[in-house]
Amino acid sequence: MLNYSLVQNTKVLIGNGTVAQLGELLKEAGYNKPMLVYDKGVKEIGIITKIEKVIKKAGLSYIEFDEVLPDPPDYIIEKGAKVCEEEKCDCVVSIGGGSSIDTGKGISVLRFNEGPILKYGNPGIPMNQCKGIINIPTTSGTGSELSCGIIVSDEKNALKVPIVAYNAMSEYAVIDPELSIGMPAGLTAITGLDVFSHAAEAYTSIISNVGADMICEKIMETVFKYLPVAVEDGKNAEARTAMAVSASLGGWMLTNACAHVGHSVAHVIGSKYHIPHGAACAYGFQAMIEYIASVCPDKVKKIGIILGAEFKGGETPEKIAELTNKAYKAFRDDVLKLKSIKEYNCDPAKVEDCAHAIEVEIFAGLCPKKVTYEGALDLVKKTLEI
Repeated sequence: MLNYSLVQNTKVLIGNGTVAQLGELLKEAGYNKPMLVYDKGVKEIGIITKIEKVIKKAGLSYIEFDEVLPDPPDYIIEKGAKVCEEEKCDCVVSIGGGSSIDTGKGISVLRFNEGPILKYGNPGIPMNQCKGIINIPTTSGTGSELSCGIIVSDEKNALKVPIVAYNAMSEYAVIDPELSIGMPAGLTAITGLDVFSHAAEAYTSIISNVGADMICEKIMETVFKYLPVAVEDGKNAEARTAMAVSASLGGWMLTNACAHVGHSVAHVIGSKYHIPHGAACAYGFQAMIEYIASVCPDKVKKIGIILGAEFKGGETPEKIAELTNKAYKAFRDDVLKLKSIKEYNCDPAKVEDCAHAIEVEIFAGLCPKKVTYEGALDLVKKTLEI
């Protein structure tokens, strides 16, 4: 069986104002009744009104599902799928951040596959091809519009369940940087740090490849250059465009080279301690770098160089990790001003449960260094600064 290094089947519109082409896109694709999936916050800032006008101008009807919640719970996805079926919608248009897009992708899975949605967390369960998936990101973070992943919260067990869904990827993505103009500085920072983590982890995963590596390096360089600008001046069109495209490319790299244990840590502590995903990735970054430096020191060094670290040559892997982490911490805390993880008051009594969950989390298996329970425990303790 051929193992393709780079695959990208999504048709993408990129540029300021491209959301105005949504009606034309729907008609060209043959869709007549979209279901709009979003959270109430996106509605409040006027984005949905703009999109509704575009759809109405095209002479199409639509249904709205505005019940998206952060870290999308399984029951919300299943409710949305039921509404979609009852209203006989022929496509799903998701507008918002990763939670909205993952909700819409999950709804689309259940349009063509029997539920419950959580069972597809088992990669051995086959998934039928899903059509009619159109995603419009309004934050520059998850890259879910170009990734094969869906993150669903198992409410009963307080877990985030990653679903690898190659058959439920976007048919179309509309990358309109203008839609992120109103994003607050704090949210801009943590979603941008998520982009950096996507690139850094794909760059160092066991399925990385030379093509993906080149793209990942460019993503990290772009985030390092433009994220501070976007945080400082949210109306800077050049910075917003750079971050929007970087986020989407980061999602594409997740499809081709994937994340690894940094995201395992983020998924677990995010669900256990209610830490936003991008922040959880950022808090776990240094522990992850320290963990993998012995097996991929050259790539860790390159990440450090991108972050502005200086190397004299001949450094041990441990020293490379130390210098890279020092540069990352300065970027995260001094430049972007991410608050301390201590402010989440993480219960140290949960660390062993976290370690067990990290050890078996699906992305941990893609780490370049085998993740043991002891290793996972060390990762979570260092992440939580315990």
